Amino acid sequence: MRMARTTFERIVRGIHREVMDSLEPALRARAEEVTVVIADRPPRSEAGPDGEDDLLGLYEGISLTDRHIDDMEAIADRITLFRIPLLDVCDSERELKKEIRITIIHELGHYFGFEEDELIKRGL
Repeated sequence: MRMARTTFERIVRGIHREVMDSLEPALRARAEEVTVVIADRPPRSEAGPDGEDDLLGLYEGISLTDRHIDDMEAIADRITLFRIPLLDVCDSERELKKEIRITIIHELGHYFGFEEDELIKRGL
């Protein structure tokens, strides 16, 4: 699928806001601390075993469940959405919006402390 970067960014901003608005106030207040950015592709260090770059999103930071007082000066929490892989796995704008929503929720799950297997069990 092809889409202008500005259109993609607009869609991400809208879906991110919808996801945030759906959170209960206490969770939303915490999640507001996470920055969402867009990159074209994942870094090579995150590529799959055969060099695939099918990673759709990445949470970087220290999850809330793993934080200690010593982590106060750690890097800011960030979710990166990877534009080209997201566009590659989708055939329509509707499908893209669904995948962006799932990816944002999945990465927020990591921020809140869920491990990969827990998120997969929940369909995320």
